[in-house]
Amino acid sequence: MSDEVKINRGLKGIYFERSGVSDIDGAKGTLSYRGYSIHELAQHSTFEEVAYLLIHCELPDAPQLTDFDSALRAARHLPEGVLQVIRAC
Repeated sequence: MSDEVKINRGLKGIYFERSGVSDIDGAKGTLSYRGYSIHELAQHSTFEEVAYLLIHCELPDAPQLTDFDSALRAARHLPEGVLQVIRAC
């Protein structure tokens, strides 16, 4: 047995059978996240709702979405130096 670690570049040589997050059916041309059609999510959900779904395994209700959105906004703080560059443009 060798201690050498094989590193695959990209997805070549990588096989993945199951995921609770997404399902792809190439024959049918479908993609779903947590059981929801990606087309339905794209038409009827916001980025924040889908992000919540992927993290928490369910779509948020209104209070959950408000709290999640507030947490995302709080994490978006830009350093003053970055703001100065943006304002200078």
